[in-house]
Amino acid sequence: MKNNRKDLATVLAFLIIPVVLLLLFSYYPIFKLIELSFSDWNGLSATYNYVGLENYKDIFSEPEIFKVFGNNMAYVIVAFIQQFAGLFLAILLDSNLRGKKGFRAILFMPYIINGVAVAFMFNYMYDFTNGPINSILNSIGLGKYAVHWLSSSYFSNFSLAFISFWRYVGFTMVIFLAALQSIPKEIYEAARVDGAGFFKTVRFITFPNIKNMVSISLLLSINGSLQAYFEPFLITKGGPDGRTDTFITESLSMAFKYQKFGKAAAMGIILIFIIIGIVMVQKAFLKEGDE
Repeated sequence: MKNNRKDLATVLAFLIIPVVLLLLFSYYPIFKLIELSFSDWNGLSATYNYVGLENYKDIFSEPEIFKVFGNNMAYVIVAFIQQFAGLFLAILLDSNLRGKKGFRAILFMPYIINGVAVAFMFNYMYDFTNGPINSILNSIGLGKYAVHWLSSSYFSNFSLAFISFWRYVGFTMVIFLAALQSIPKEIYEAARVDGAGFFKTVRFITFPNIKNMVSISLLLSINGSLQAYFEPFLITKGGPDGRTDTFITESLSMAFKYQKFGKAAAMGIILIFIIIGIVMVQKAFLKEGDE
């Protein structure tokens, strides 16, 4: 009995710190966000003026707020491409490729580079006049094919989304590579003996064994796509004329530009429910169990 009590005390001692941190830095901010969403707080006053559901009514009555989700879709599309690219690279590096450790380090390197440095690097690369890609095209006499990477067209969102692709595809590759290395090699050898080709092996062996990891990686990518703000905030400031605004940059503008923190908080709550809905759809699509 004494040993059981001692073990219980040890477990509680180890749990109390992470639980306190979780409550302090996760659940308490969510509670405050919900509270703010029912107020018209301007970010300066010491007290809240509660307005009930007015912020939510205003948001759903302004369809232009939700139009920015169209810009987020470019990030979502690129996120799906990132999953396929990461899986392909992981399968490639899980084989007997010479120098695969070096390739793995090179592909993972962009993930650990400072995000601001990455944004400024791509801002230079996307420069129509001085960018290296267009400069090369001009130098070989193909200046008429120079690309307006950041323009008033919807294509600008894909240009910004590619920055996330370049930065995170190595991280996705590492996640899938860890999952692939947990699959016994004997299964692949048996499949080769039975005459299974590459695509059948991926379909019937690789994917079923890493489905849970695919679900996690896809969730992280879609979640990041819907919360994209870093690239448009640093490079285009949501311009030109809001063509590259995302839901998060719109929320930040609502809070810090128009001093409507309550409405911005309501937008944050709406985004949380959208992400929860996507998670439920994803679970149903991948036929995952409750475990």
